[in-house]
Amino acid sequence: MMTRKEKMLWILYGIVLLLLFLLSSTDLIIKEKKTQIYKISVIIEDASDENYVNFRKGMDRAAIELHADVSFITLYDKGSGEQQRELMLREQQDGCKVLIVSPANGEQIFGLQEDKRINVPLVLLNSETVPGGDGIVETIGFDYEEMGRELGKQILREQTVNKQVHLFREQDPDEVSIRFGDGILSELEQAGCAVVMHESSGKDKLRHAAGQIAVKEGEHAVIIVLDPAGLTETAQAISEAGDDWQIGGLYGRGNTVRLLNYLDRGVIQGLCITDDFSAGYLSVKMAVELAENRIAEDTQKLESRYIRREDLRNVEYEKMLFPIE
Repeated sequence: MMTRKEKMLWILYGIVLLLLFLLSSTDLIIKEKKTQIYKISVIIEDASDENYVNFRKGMDRAAIELHADVSFITLYDKGSGEQQRELMLREQQDGCKVLIVSPANGEQIFGLQEDKRINVPLVLLNSETVPGGDGIVETIGFDYEEMGRELGKQILREQTVNKQVHLFREQDPDEVSIRFGDGILSELEQAGCAVVMHESSGKDKLRHAAGQIAVKEGEHAVIIVLDPAGLTETAQAISEAGDDWQIGGLYGRGNTVRLLNYLDRGVIQGLCITDDFSAGYLSVKMAVELAENRIAEDTQKLESRYIRREDLRNVEYEKMLFPIE
């Protein structure tokens, strides 16, 4: 038969076990801090997913590390400001905390903010102008005009100055292509190069123009294409023509696997590339900071690089072009 003291010890022992159980398996005593997950919507103006592979990898990494629920949306109609406006309003209504937007039409975004129809913070990609009003807006992107100037300098180093330069652009170029082209022209025209502008509204016109230039000027021809899609079409046309088309150089910008393959095969002589993985990661990081009512970092201009065929095996560029998720 247990003594009174022994009974008290057993009761005390039971209470201790119960307390330990509560501490280890419930939050009745110590409440665990719940992780806040922020819904972030990304609306891109370009319908081509291949241009955003590394950008999405960066966003996915940030989403995991920073506890964000990221939705990636591309426009059905490339460059449609009206469609982008509708998507922004829809995502806000569905409960997103921050919008990351690559503006198809900056004026429409400005109008939405001024009319207070958009009342969540915005992170703008590759936009030179920040909307006015009381809304919270941050920007992140690349200095495409500086990228164009660097490309112009490289072409002047690699090509003889008496060569005529042909510049290909779309009839309605986007803001990025315009800034990229301005940078190129500032360098080439200052050096006294003759620049011929070609505006195209379709693949066939690009191919036709490239063919005419190649046949007429041959190795004296230098072609620059301002947008990645147009550069891909031009490179494909030159590649398929084989020895029938021999030009002095094809240049442009872009990070897609197809463009890198054309660079590796010598179809493209020089390519401007961007660190899209970092852009994706930092845009989500900035969005989470805004969702938490923290002051995000100042406007960020990320670095771009000019590479040739031999640079593809450079470890530094491999990390930019083929980041590990």
